[in-house]
Amino acid sequence: MEVMMTTLLMGTMFSIALPAGKAALDSLELGNATRAIERELQTARMRAVSANRPMRVKFNCPADGQYRLVEVTGFPATDNAASRCDETLFGYPGPKDNARATPEHDGPLRRVGSGIDELIGPELEFSPDGTTRLVTNGTVKTMTADAVVEVGRQGAVKEITVNALGRITLVQ
Repeated sequence: MEVMMTTLLMGTMFSIALPAGKAALDSLELGNATRAIERELQTARMRAVSANRPMRVKFNCPADGQYRLVEVTGFPATDNAASRCDETLFGYPGPKDNARATPEHDGPLRRVGSGIDELIGPELEFSPDGTTRLVTNGTVKTMTADAVVEVGRQGAVKEITVNALGRITLVQ
């Protein structure tokens, strides 16, 4: 009788704890993905300053849920290439051939976790002075408001804001 009561009690506790545990794991995965993207934005800004070259972060490139840090070479054919996120064409690490049109500072192609179902954000360019600009269809524009990158999982969304001065904030 005691074993049966203990088993019943444990079963009840597991049925209560399981949904809470799943929600905690979902929240943890969303937080990890958001922090990874925030770190990539910080890396882009630091690399732009240290390499004295503009750097961009492209989202959903080449496919949904993927992102990549790419160097701005100053050559539109390279910078605005539709295949710029293809690592077979623009490898990581980049070749050291001293050709100005060949990017040397591109980062690896990164993917958000498989449970992340939303990655929305504008293409951002970090200048060597640490400031940020928006890139729309290959055209660089001055920011008039903070840019927002959204990462979502099952209806929950976390945001990262980036202002024109290059300040990157993970919104809690």
